Amino acid sequence: MQETHSNTADPALSQMPRSLSKSAFAKFVEVSPGRISQMVKQGLPVEADGKIDVARGKLWISENINHTRAASHAKGPTLFGEEKQKTSLTAERARLAKEQADAAEIKNAILRKELVHASDVEREWAAVLRKVRAGVLAVPSRVRQLLPHLTPHDVEVFDNELRRALEDLANDD
Repeated sequence: MQETHSNTADPALSQMPRSLSKSAFAKFVEVSPGRISQMVKQGLPVEADGKIDVARGKLWISENINHTRAASHAKGPTLFGEEKQKTSLTAERARLAKEQADAAEIKNAILRKELVHASDVEREWAAVLRKVRAGVLAVPSRVRQLLPHLTPHDVEVFDNELRRALEDLANDD
């Protein structure tokens, strides 16, 4: 025969048995009997008669089982009522704190000039490439000054080839 708690503050607790068999406790906390066996090996307290005190078992689970692991949710939640809400709130607070820390880390990296905005990088590269283009397009006139024996046709061939190379680079996807 099972004993019941005599807690008059919560009628649901007064109907709860004091201790349960391992399989009944597994159903109560919504995990498999095998998982209860694993928990017993990890230290879940078991009474001399092989039953599990419900209050002590719930307390042990809340203190020793990582409820954020996906494996702990495989057979359903092991938390109870308000405990589940507190854990959910705690997890949300932890997630928010991590996001805030990540945002602060990015902001500090920007201030230390370890990160730059993509638009700034694009603008700088555009300026560099404009200088390269201008330098390449100036080659035929510089060659004409350095090598005056070249005909205008020779210089035009250089100019056309350089322009074609720049156009190919611009169209390369």
